[in-house]
Amino acid sequence: MFVVPVATGQPLQTTIKIQAMDMANALVKNDFPGFSKYLPPSIVDYGGGAEKMKSNMDSASQAMKQFGVAFKKILIGNPGDIIHYQDQLQCVVPQTTTMKTPLGELEVTTSLVAISRDRGKSWYFVDTNVYKADKLKTVLPGLSPDLKIPPQSKPKFTPDQQ
Repeated sequence: MFVVPVATGQPLQTTIKIQAMDMANALVKNDFPGFSKYLPPSIVDYGGGAEKMKSNMDSASQAMKQFGVAFKKILIGNPGDIIHYQDQLQCVVPQTTTMKTPLGELEVTTSLVAISRDRGKSWYFVDTNVYKADKLKTVLPGLSPDLKIPPQSKPKFTPDQQ
């Protein structure tokens, strides 16, 4: 395993975190073009192409509204060690999503796999809550075996105080 040292100028971890936050904000706003630019092409292909993924995202957004569910916040944690593997930089980034439901708040902590193919200028992200470990290797065959993806924690539900 080769861990990439932080370069001078803006650290890679800062770039990763800024881009992950931009992706999360696009998801909250149901901004498919803004969200999809952070998805690896293999994920878009696996999802049936850009049009189908946009349709699925729109449907999910409508279903959330219909059931009174909304994103409250998405927090992006600090990226882990950056690994250089097969001409890519890769790391794991913790993500905590809080959703408001009619009965209270639901908090889910997951991991994003971050991948750069241009030495850290731009990053793709894959949510390990959506693509579980068994599918991750299928959609991202170039994933480093040294990348340590923590197991998903149990969601936390906090009922409304009514």
